[in-house]
Amino acid sequence: MTKKNCSLKRVMRGQSVTDGAGVNLTRIIGSYNLDNIDPFVLLDELRSDNPDDFIAGFPMHPHRGIETITYMIHGNFRHRDSRGGGGLLTTGCVQWMTAGKGIQHSEMPEKTDNRLWGYQLWINLPKKHKMVEPRYQHLSPDMIPEVRKDGISVKVISGEYDGVKGCASNWVKTHYFDVRISAGAVFECQLEPAMNSFCYVHSGEVSVCDTKVEQNSLAEFDNNTIVEINGTSENSGILFLAGIPNNEPIARGGPFVMNTEEEIRQAFEDYRKGVLF
Repeated sequence: MTKKNCSLKRVMRGQSVTDGAGVNLTRIIGSYNLDNIDPFVLLDELRSDNPDDFIAGFPMHPHRGIETITYMIHGNFRHRDSRGGGGLLTTGCVQWMTAGKGIQHSEMPEKTDNRLWGYQLWINLPKKHKMVEPRYQHLSPDMIPEVRKDGISVKVISGEYDGVKGCASNWVKTHYFDVRISAGAVFECQLEPAMNSFCYVHSGEVSVCDTKVEQNSLAEFDNNTIVEINGTSENSGILFLAGIPNNEPIARGGPFVMNTEEEIRQAFEDYRKGVLF
């Protein structure tokens, strides 16, 4: 890829925040610094060796208008929802929940050791799908294909890489990969022209467009149809995400993401009346 085709919008670090019942985490998308990368409206990293940072968890709370995707790299989370769904997320599992017209759920850590490492991503549903019926997809590690070649490994959580397709069903076309890159190796991905894309470096460091991107940093690409990410340390690791933007107004209110403030007010009213479940 030539330099003229390689362009970054920004490189930035996440913000330390407290959410849930007192969980300390890093907010990568969804902060004052970076509100969204359409269609992605939130990305949180929960990574700690101190149980006090995460043991309080996320008690029952509502959502509407989004999909929430929880990916556990290490540790266990117990999920329950108001429609009778639930299950245990263990190391390597993904929970893909479509909130749609409304659901309440809880995510509580189950202590196995003192370490927890995971991510929650919110994908904004387009207006035509915001009120779909809720659904839940549980992806165990053996359901997530992995491509290994030329010094890289790519877990395909969603979308397609090198002819290998992830099994998650999407309302919004999304690539979601966990990529490990050896020093000197290159991860390359071809994208549709309309896609917005970024990577988050969770281990080591990488080079993108001749720019060093260190651990705990996000690099957002600028309308690139071919992405190249070079490993510059042993066992560099990134989350790579790309999605078709909705290009619609975004209204946010706590756990709800809709198109207008009136729709946000209605979501809160439905929650208070007990009809959002």
